[in-house]
Amino acid sequence: MTPSEPTVEMQKLDRHSFVPLYYQLQEVLKEQIESGVWKPGDALPSEPELARVFGVSRVVVRQALAILEDDHQIIRIRGRGTFIARPKLDYRAGGLSRLLATERGSDVTIQVLDKRTAPVERSIRNALLVEDGTEVQRITTLLSSKGVPLAISYSFFADHEVPWLDAAAQVGRNLPGTLTLAQHAVTLAHSQLSIEASQCGQFEADRFGVPHRSAVFLVLCTEHCRAADGTRPFEVARVEYRGDLLQFRLQASSSADEDMTAIYELNEGVDELVGPLV
Repeated sequence: MTPSEPTVEMQKLDRHSFVPLYYQLQEVLKEQIESGVWKPGDALPSEPELARVFGVSRVVVRQALAILEDDHQIIRIRGRGTFIARPKLDYRAGGLSRLLATERGSDVTIQVLDKRTAPVERSIRNALLVEDGTEVQRITTLLSSKGVPLAISYSFFADHEVPWLDAAAQVGRNLPGTLTLAQHAVTLAHSQLSIEASQCGQFEADRFGVPHRSAVFLVLCTEHCRAADGTRPFEVARVEYRGDLLQFRLQASSSADEDMTAIYELNEGVDELVGPLV
């Protein structure tokens, strides 16, 4: 790929500022990456070229690139150069419906492992606020990124609520990446969830390709959607996330609807499994 030179408007660094030059430089490069001047997979100019363009030493350039590498903005490959990293997998934890809130890229797949209408525990019916005679749809799905399995979800919906999902979910196939809740007039509201450390069973281990009883994060959640009179339960789910590949963090929200959100992302070093993201 042909390296792109930084735009003239962004080349000036303030040599009279108390902010070190290397930090100013990484801020300039970060802004260019996030604004789309360079796309994922693009090669950055070489260290000597960046030093020339910005009028700084190669030491300053190396320090700036080190920060960007630590922030997963770039990937440096010995003998090949420095490349813009693909955006880090960073999703809100929750049920299948949370994944369907927006379209997924081609790297992210949701495979349907099982689908059935079956008797369920009273606790699930109570959480969904459905009567004993109401049919409940159970859909088991496998979430993968770049072909690497990350999570298995056991999701429960009132059957009459999701005829569109029943039609789209074909066992053994992936849900369409363009399938979203908005297409079916569903808007998610808040979630209720718990996260605990657990161990996977043989079924999950076989799909993850890990030993039986490997560490997982177990998330139990109820997803609520908006309704005319407020909100109502839409999905109850049990989700097992791989403990060897993922980490969780809590994120405070400025929304009045919720105080805290659980986010999961790939651990450092996962590139060894999926290859360089360029």
